[in-house]
Amino acid sequence: SPPLILFLCVLFRILGSTAEEFFSPGLEMYSLKMGLPERFAGVTLLALGNGAPDVASTVNAILDDRKRGYLMALGELTG
Repeated sequence: SPPLILFLCVLFRILGSTAEEFFSPGLEMYSLKMGLPERFAGVTLLALGNGAPDVASTVNAILDDRKRGYLMALGELTG
């Protein structure tokens, strides 16, 4: 339906402008400090930021219960 398509277009526009205003400058700053090309930084740093919560919860599960924590870690990683 046309209102839904219009609503989705507005949401994607808001998402794009938010990423451009807040996420891109930080990513550019880190890439300059690390001496990475911007495209390479976008691929690596974005992937690290996306996977960081999974890694943190896996490490936390293993450290919290040393005998059975690996089961929780495997469950978290495999979904």
